[in-house]
Amino acid sequence: MSVQTAFQKYAQFLENLTIEDIPSLNKFVADDVLFTDPFHHVKGLENMSNIFINLFEKVTDITFSVGKYATNGSTVYFNWNLNGNLLGKPWDVKGVTRLEFNRKIQIIEHTEYWDAASQFYEKFPILGPLLRYFRRRISN
Repeated sequence: MSVQTAFQKYAQFLENLTIEDIPSLNKFVADDVLFTDPFHHVKGLENMSNIFINLFEKVTDITFSVGKYATNGSTVYFNWNLNGNLLGKPWDVKGVTRLEFNRKIQIIEHTEYWDAASQFYEKFPILGPLLRYFRRRISN
């Protein structure tokens, strides 16, 4: 199987992922995967799985869609959009992920890039207005 085909299968898996499907990550991800996002930097399939479980426990009505992607050898970059409800309010996150595949065509690195300040912290009642204020001050 090629990296591109493996990615396409993984993307379809992510777009249809439910909390019950998380144990099936092992079909795509190596046991010693390195997972990184703005809040986590963990090693191991179990730790990555726990992050996904936590997401489904805290965010309801999740929809995840994969957009355009590019491959270069064993590396794939793709953009995505996650929608759901966090703390009872709509939450929309846009990001880019970098995947690195090993020779067995398993994912050994899954790194997510997204702006936690504008897409997460600014949603909180006290912290949000403060961050937006600083963002405006810096941009002027």
